[in-house]
Amino acid sequence: MLIYGKSEKGPVREKNEDSFALEMIGNYLCMAVADGVGGEVCGEIASKIAVDSSMNLLKRSLPFVKERDELPSLLKQIFNNVNIDILHDCLEHRERLGMCTTLTIALIKDTELTIAHIGDTRGYLLHASELIKLTEDHERTTELIKKGIITEEEAKDHPDKGKLCMVLGENKYLNPDIYSYNISYGDLVFLCSDGLYSCMSPEEFKSCTMPRNNPESICSKLIEQALKGQSSDNITVTIGKAERRAEL
Repeated sequence: MLIYGKSEKGPVREKNEDSFALEMIGNYLCMAVADGVGGEVCGEIASKIAVDSSMNLLKRSLPFVKERDELPSLLKQIFNNVNIDILHDCLEHRERLGMCTTLTIALIKDTELTIAHIGDTRGYLLHASELIKLTEDHERTTELIKKGIITEEEAKDHPDKGKLCMVLGENKYLNPDIYSYNISYGDLVFLCSDGLYSCMSPEEFKSCTMPRNNPESICSKLIEQALKGQSSDNITVTIGKAERRAEL
């Protein structure tokens, strides 16, 4: 399978608080992106713990998965184990108390896609010429829209815009969103931080995705587009292409 990822500090932030990981684990293409919460202490450490710990747990657990319906409970367990790892690190390093992060994990096996998600790091699918948003942001304004308190237009300038209502690093049991999709060979799966998707339209996003067999070029074009759109945050994107595995 074709996979690639790229991360950029951006022109405004002093450090890059995003982290990502890509790896083939058995029959699964595994992608993870985490965005340390801006304005909180040690966001870059929280995001690195999130992706490193989740990948290590996937390496230990995925080889024993026999059926697709085992993945949701496994991913929920992984998210809570990662959360505990972050909290333990805070106890060992008191100066890191309060650090937190988003985390989105995508697992691709043939034409089966499973995503686990907390925060506002998004998953997207490019199917033919259609760009599909796969995850829902855990933002306060999203909750207000769902309750009918504000409109999507009002959310753009709302004082709670960008404020998360669900992150890793909280001292509680986490219940991540789990999504299962049937996709097609040739589809592209993207995970990206808000520093990327918030600075471009869907049409601008799609314009960066050719040729589809060059994920490195696509990542570079997307980051260039985000910078052109005056992104004020760290910018991270990973790509996985669903491809038919060669028969052994």
